[in-house]
Amino acid sequence: MTPTKGYYSIVQYCPDLARRETVNVGIVLLVPDLQFLHSRMANDNERVRHFFGISGEEAKQVSLFKKSFKHRIEVEQLAITSPQALQKFIDTRGNQFRLTEPAFVKVRQPQETLDQLFVELVGEQSEKAKRSSLKSAIDARFVKAGVSDKIRRDVPVSMPILDQDIKIPFGFQNGEFHLLQPARFESERERDNFDRALKFSTEGKLFQEHPDARLGKLQFNVIGRFPSKSDKSISMVREVLGEANIRLHSEHDLSELIDEIQRTAKPITD
Repeated sequence: MTPTKGYYSIVQYCPDLARRETVNVGIVLLVPDLQFLHSRMANDNERVRHFFGISGEEAKQVSLFKKSFKHRIEVEQLAITSPQALQKFIDTRGNQFRLTEPAFVKVRQPQETLDQLFVELVGEQSEKAKRSSLKSAIDARFVKAGVSDKIRRDVPVSMPILDQDIKIPFGFQNGEFHLLQPARFESERERDNFDRALKFSTEGKLFQEHPDARLGKLQFNVIGRFPSKSDKSISMVREVLGEANIRLHSEHDLSELIDEIQRTAKPITD
């Protein structure tokens, strides 16, 4: 396709208008010749949490804005057909969410351009990358604490009933074998975190009730990542897991787990 002119604007969140500190949460792309006007917004609020520490009701408001803004762009598709019209729309935005001045970009495939701009300027991680990031962060804590030689990694274990091998990221032996499963509980909907906790509770209970042929008796542990140390989901997740005698360790504070590994875990010999 022959390149054509496009204009993009970055959607930014600015919680304190006086300080003017912002974080990018989305992209709007206008391609007049192709009658293309679309937006792409971040699926989660991790960048906003990282920069401004928001959680709870404030995080919900950010999510509601993103949803309503995306709908507004869809409604405005027939009205915003030129960079001047886009600028006029931008000028009407005066709250905590603002749009940058339209910038020119050459466009061949508009959806591909929108996705590329989003990756470059907003940079949301894929689910796979997020899991890898949590796993790497926990592994770094073990190395820093000097217990790396007592931690098994990518532990193969048989899933009861299904009789299939899966890999648990971490584990250690101290009489019984402790499986350490990283998990993210970062949804703004408490029900989502509850359902995720219930999933690990069910799986963990199966592991604990069925000794592994190679590892013997198992103790399932969850290392949870939460938006903050005081997130209200922590107590709920701990209670759900506790019903199945599964321990929760918050990523924010692994001191108790690391101390147990230092005192009781056996060094890896194979």
